[in-house]
Amino acid sequence: MTTPDFVDLMGLAVQLYDARQSASPAPLITARFPDLSLADARAIARFSDGLRRDGGETQIGWKLGWTSQAMRTALGIDQPNWGTLWDTQVATSSLCFDDFIHPKIEPELVWRSPVDFPNATTAAEVRESGGSWALGLEVVDPRFPSFNFTALDNTADNSSSAAVRLGGFSNVEIDVAAVNLAFSNGRESRTGAGSQAMGSPFEAVAWLSRSLAEENLSIRAGDIVFTGGITAPFDAAIGSTYEVSAPSLETTSLRFT
Repeated sequence: MTTPDFVDLMGLAVQLYDARQSASPAPLITARFPDLSLADARAIARFSDGLRRDGGETQIGWKLGWTSQAMRTALGIDQPNWGTLWDTQVATSSLCFDDFIHPKIEPELVWRSPVDFPNATTAAEVRESGGSWALGLEVVDPRFPSFNFTALDNTADNSSSAAVRLGGFSNVEIDVAAVNLAFSNGRESRTGAGSQAMGSPFEAVAWLSRSLAEENLSIRAGDIVFTGGITAPFDAAIGSTYEVSAPSLETTSLRFT
């Protein structure tokens, strides 16, 4: 098999878009096209973004995946990836389980940009710009039959982002790398430090900025950035409530009905 051509890449984007809309999985891309490249995967993701815009959705920011070195090592992945976030993904206090295929939830630190970052950025520049931080929950839901997918499948699938829940943003200066999060599903609790996100969430944002610059994209004022899962995710379950808390930041929760 060979890498799909331009038309096929758009067709694969349509399949992933339809899978998200119908909560029915699409066939695994790399199983059909084992020579798929990172450029191909990113092209599929961009086509999918275009479909969302054509459908009336508005981009509100970005999400990072695999910013934890431990997670990358466990999965045999050599770098993080990123995807886009949209207004239709923002959840209130609950979500309907049947709107997803096989959702998982992870806790994250979320940054809101105070300025445009038109060029590649360093962690120091992100820190010096100010901005505000919040706790967030991200629902990841790969649009494939199982979680047995590759990094390229995940990149094409917008880093599997499905929904997000945000706490209130705080303008109080905090050491986000040292923040200790507590994440619970009502029966079990997990903890993790902000440093899980590439050593510092500021560095995670800077890595995103540099990666976006490679595609002539950039973080804009008001964009939110989910900086990557701090602990292992929980499987979503009907009737369960998932809560993330940390000192100096507003607790937030999400329930599946």
